[in-house]
Order: sequence, then C-alpha cells, then structure tokens
Amino acid sequence: MTMETIIQLANIVVPVFICVGLGVLWARVGTPFDSKLITSLVYNIGAPCLILATFQKVTLSAAAMLEVALASLACYAAFTVIAFVLIKIMQLDLPSYLPSLIFPLTGSMGLPVSYYAFGEEGLALAIVYFTFGAIGTFTLGAAIAAGTISFKKLAKAPVIYAVAIAVTLQLYGTPLPEWIFNTTNLLGGMVIPAQLVALGVSLLELKTGGIARSSFLGLFRLAMGVGVGFLIADAFGLEGAARAIVIIQSAMPVAVSSYLFAQQYKRKPEEVAGMVVVSTAASFVTLPLLLLAVL
Repeated sequence: MTMETIIQLANIVVPVFICVGLGVLWARVGTPFDSKLITSLVYNIGAPCLILATFQKVTLSAAAMLEVALASLACYAAFTVIAFVLIKIMQLDLPSYLPSLIFPLTGSMGLPVSYYAFGEEGLALAIVYFTFGAIGTFTLGAAIAAGTISFKKLAKAPVIYAVAIAVTLQLYGTPLPEWIFNTTNLLGGMVIPAQLVALGVSLLELKTGGIARSSFLGLFRLAMGVGVGFLIADAFGLEGAARAIVIIQSAMPVAVSSYLFAQQYKRKPEEVAGMVVVSTAASFVTLPLLLLAVL
C-alpha cells in the first residue's frame, strides 16, 4: 500500500470516525443529547434539503439513476431472502432479527463515506440507495417488528417528496432558484455531521445482551452485505462510482433504526443493540479494506 493510498483512505474514513468519536465522547461525559429531536430535524428538514441540493450540484442520466435503483432493490431482495433462510435455520424469532439483517446503515454512515470517496456524484447515487432503504425501513421493517403495516407514516415522510422533486428537476434539467438552492444547501449540511454524532451517542447508550449471538449476526450482516454488493454490482454490469456505491452501501453495519423498532415493539432490543454495536465496531476495520477494493 502506497503512502498516496493511505492518505486517500484517511481522507475518507478519518472524518467519519472522528464525528462518531465525538458522539461517544459526548455521551461519555454525560452531556444531555436529545436523539429524538436530532432525528426529527435530520429526517424532516435536513435530509429532504440535502437531496434537493445534491441533485442540483450533479448531472446524472436517467439510465444511471435507474441502474442504481434497480441494483438497490435487488440487494434488498437478496438480503431479505438470505436473512429469512438464516433465521429459520437458527430457529430464531423472525420479527426480532429480520429487519436488522435486511436494512444496513445507509444514512448515518453510508452517505458520508460515499461523499468523501466520490464527491457529489457519489452522494447523489448513495441517496438513491438510501431512499429505498428508508422506504423499506418505515414500511416493511416497521411492519415486521410491529406485526402490521402502516402506509400513513410513509405518506408523511418528506424524503419521499424531496426525491420525487429532485429527480424530476434533474431529468428536465431545471435549476432551483438560487435562494432556494442556497437554503436547501445550508440546511442539508446538518445531515451528515448530525447523524454521525448521533450514531456515536447511540452506540454508547445501547444496552447490549446475548453477545455471542449478537456478534455472529452482526458480523454476518457485514459479510452478507459485502458478498451481495459485489454479486449484484457485477450482475448489473455496474462500473465506476455506481458500482462502488452499491457495494459500499450494501456493506454498511446494522441500522440503529432496527434497534428503535425492536425497543418499541419489545423484539429483543438488547440483542439487536448488540448487533448494531458489534457490526459498527467491526466496520471500522472492514470499511478501509472495502474502500481499497472498490476505489
């Protein structure tokens, strides 16, 4: 590994690790942190603005967006089938573990890594993958954990409408008025740092349990993500940033939202928390290696 490669990797992963570390430090010293408020600001204001601003900064063809969208759907379908089979083989509770294995941390960690690795183009492509994950998390993921599905919450999600507007403007080559772009760009800037700091706080506050099984399932989530990511990217003939983004997003650790659902619906929250912690900690080692493979 050359010094140039080491510097390139450091430029990508070090900012992410520092922001997460600040969150851990924040929680360690006992400073109050309103996770619900931060999450609400990010998903209701920051994320929609980030989507609108990002798609104004880059030009992506309809074909590029479509191939990443289809590849993303294929990845989630593969995760669902593989996770379902594994849980059945291990004779585990499906509602407790299935959402955690299907949906990776494409927002808090996937977006910043994609941005630092591939700039605005990488962030835009990563948002495509993230959007399907967000939709799936709050419909299929929530339905599996709760035992019932609600499209009412999805219909109220600003992210969905932001994507529709951003893609429409992108396809027709229509720019936002400068004052709107400046506003959305400013507000969207909160998303990545806020999510990373919140992730760090969450990691320290999670109460873990069943560590042996949690560790296995958390590491399995990472391994499955890497394997599926490479297979789907090759199957769709993806190249360049599109290929790398599909692989990177697929290989993210267990999403914190899975723990929130598990806690809300009493679906073994301690073990799901263990999956989040173990997979996130392991990703600090696997992520640089993965970036070496895709850059």
